[in-house]
Amino acid sequence: MDTAHVEIDLGFFPLMWMMNFVRPRLSIDGVVEKRSWGKHPVTLREGRHDIEAWFPYLLPGKVCRGSITLELEAGKSYKLRYRPGWLFMSGKMTVVEQAMLPSATVHQLR
Repeated sequence: MDTAHVEIDLGFFPLMWMMNFVRPRLSIDGVVEKRSWGKHPVTLREGRHDIEAWFPYLLPGKVCRGSITLELEAGKSYKLRYRPGWLFMSGKMTVVEQAMLPSATVHQLR
C-alpha cells in the first residue's frame, strides 16, 4: 500500500491567548485524537481522506470546526493549516500552497 506524508499545523492567532488553555481535537476519517497546538506529521494511505479540527470550550461540541476532504497521491507531501475563527466562529482548514522557486542560476563575477 502506497502512502503520502501530511503535516497538519494546528495553530491560532497570538491575540487569542485563551487557546492556550484548551487542547484541539484532530479527526482523520472519523478517528478523533486529542492533540497539542503545533505541527503534527501524519502518514496516510493514498486516496480520499476527511480531516477536521476543533476544540471543546465550556460545553461539549465542536467549537470553531474546520474541515477538508483531500484526495492524496502516493509519494506526495501535503501541508495543512487549521486556524480557529474569531469569537467562536467557524474555523478554517486549508492546504498551504508552497511556491515553486525557479532553479538558481549562478553567475561568476570576474
